[in-house]
Amino acid sequence: MQELVHHTIQKIQGLLEHFNKVQELYLSKSFDFDAQFEEFLYEFLDYLKTKGNTTYESEVLKVMNMISTVKRGFNPVQMEKIASGKRELTWGFSFSAMESVHKFLMEMYTKEQKKLDEAEEILSGLIVSLYQNGILNDEIVKSLANVPKIEDFWNSLIKQNTQIAGINKKLRLQMISEDIYLLLEKVLLKLN
Repeated sequence: MQELVHHTIQKIQGLLEHFNKVQELYLSKSFDFDAQFEEFLYEFLDYLKTKGNTTYESEVLKVMNMISTVKRGFNPVQMEKIASGKRELTWGFSFSAMESVHKFLMEMYTKEQKKLDEAEEILSGLIVSLYQNGILNDEIVKSLANVPKIEDFWNSLIKQNTQIAGINKKLRLQMISEDIYLLLEKVLLKLN
């Protein structure tokens, strides 16, 4: 089942906020860092499991295992026991892990945001076209003050025009109807 793209972006932003707090702990060399980073990694892993994203899930598990191995006193890169400097090596591997996790989060965020940006561009062009063809005017735009009214208007357009129905189908390949209504609301608010 598809999820609201707006909700996915909100969840990723929440993960990024938590991740930023973890990075601040790393920067300040806080003793809380290890526990907070581990907590964040488990939260991120749970999110990936619920999304069914096994690729990133595997990568996060790899990062977690690498850090766990270093904490046990074994260097996973050189494949040897750590004689001295275990804490420094842990910090180094933690930094590398944070870079990987940041990359994953940003890739996920960018992918979802791109869906919204492309859909908004399509819908903006469509709204302008509806204005040019006299189907839409300032009075109608003002009457579309909330999502249920926008939904009714959009569904009536889909029934009346096969091109708009095609645009709707194209958008529905990437997102659910509620995302489309929220984007329409955003575009229409810019016109008021």
